[in-house]
Amino acid sequence: MFGKEHFEPRVSWRGMDPESGEDLWAVVHIGACLAADGAWEYEPPPSLRNDNWLARCLFSREEALRRAAVAVNQIKFKSRTFALWNKHYASRSA
Repeated sequence: MFGKEHFEPRVSWRGMDPESGEDLWAVVHIGACLAADGAWEYEPPPSLRNDNWLARCLFSREEALRRAAVAVNQIKFKSRTFALWNKHYASRSA
């Protein structure tokens, strides 16, 4: 069976907003960041992140945690969510 680590996004600190001084956080999963529209995007190295990317992919800690909690049920590994893999393995052992 696949482990939960294939399905769990992480909330990672990405620095401070230079204007507000607020901490900025990203929802990350296997090299991708969750954007505000719910799509997963490639996370460029810090030197290549533009203002548009920062606005789409960085959030307050509370917002990042909320988005991660929603995303965990949408992440797929080999076309299945964690819940579908669990159902698949349960049906095979029955």
